[in-house]
Amino acid sequence: KVFGRSIILCKLGQFFGFYTLHTSAMFLTFVQLDRAFLLRSRWYKAKIAHPRVALIICAIILLTLFVLNGFLFGLGFEYSTYNNSTGIEEIRVACYYSKDSKLDNFFRVQYTWIHLVVMYIVPFSVIIICTLLIVKKIIIKQTFTNVQLATSAQRNRRISIMLLLMCFTYIITTLPNRLCFSVFEKQLVGHDYTDTVFLATNTLMYTRNSLNAFFLYLSVNCFRRDVRRLLLICSRKLTGQPIPQENNANEHVGRMKTFHEPLKTVLNTMPIKATTQL
Repeated sequence: KVFGRSIILCKLGQFFGFYTLHTSAMFLTFVQLDRAFLLRSRWYKAKIAHPRVALIICAIILLTLFVLNGFLFGLGFEYSTYNNSTGIEEIRVACYYSKDSKLDNFFRVQYTWIHLVVMYIVPFSVIIICTLLIVKKIIIKQTFTNVQLATSAQRNRRISIMLLLMCFTYIITTLPNRLCFSVFEKQLVGHDYTDTVFLATNTLMYTRNSLNAFFLYLSVNCFRRDVRRLLLICSRKLTGQPIPQENNANEHVGRMKTFHEPLKTVLNTMPIKATTQL
C-alpha cells in the first residue's frame, strides 16, 4: 500500500528489492571464493588478498549490479481511478509494470532468467565447489610443531566452518523462495493461501542476514567483543551508569615487564670484574 501511493517509493522499492538481494548473494559468493583460495593458493594470498584489491572488487560488483538492475527504475506508472463511494478521482501507482510493452516483456521473461542466474545458479555452483575444496582442506588434520602455526590453523578452520554454515543457510533460506516464484508459481497463484506462502518464503529469505550475524558472533572473537561492548555501553547509557574505558596501558606495561625480565636476569648474573684505579 505504501508503494502504491508514491511513484518515487515504488521505483526505489523495485530497484533496491532486487539490488540488495543480488549484492548480498554476490558478496557471499566472493567471500567463499576468497576463503577457498586463501586456504589453497599462496600466490593468491601474496598478490590478491589485500584490502585495496578487495575494495576494487567490491566496487566492480556494486557498479555491475547497478547497471544490471538500473532498468527497474523505468517500471511503475501512475493511473487514475474513480471512487464511486467518495466521488473523487484517485491517483494510484502500479509497481513492477510498464506502459512500454518491450520493457514489460523484458522484465517478465529475460530478467527472470537473469535473476535466476545471479541470485541462485552462480552462487549455488560456486558455493558448492568452494565448500568441497574447503572441507577437503580443513578435514585433513595436520601436525604443527610451532604454536603460532597451530593457532593460525585453528583460526582458519573456525572461519571456514563459519562460512560453510553461512553458505548452507543461504541455500536453505533462498531455495523455497525461488521454487515458489518459478517452479510452483502457477500452482500457487489464485488461492487463499497464496499471499501467506509468498510472505513466508520472502521472510525466510531475508532472515539469512540475521543468521549471518549470529554465525559471526559464534566464530569471530573480535566481533563478540565489539558486540558485548556495544551492549554494555547501551545498557550503561540507559541506566545512567558510567561507561568503562578500555585501558591499554596495563597491557603495554605488562609487555614491557616481560620484555625486560630476561635482560635483568642477564645483568644480575654477569660477573663483575674488579677495576683498578689509576
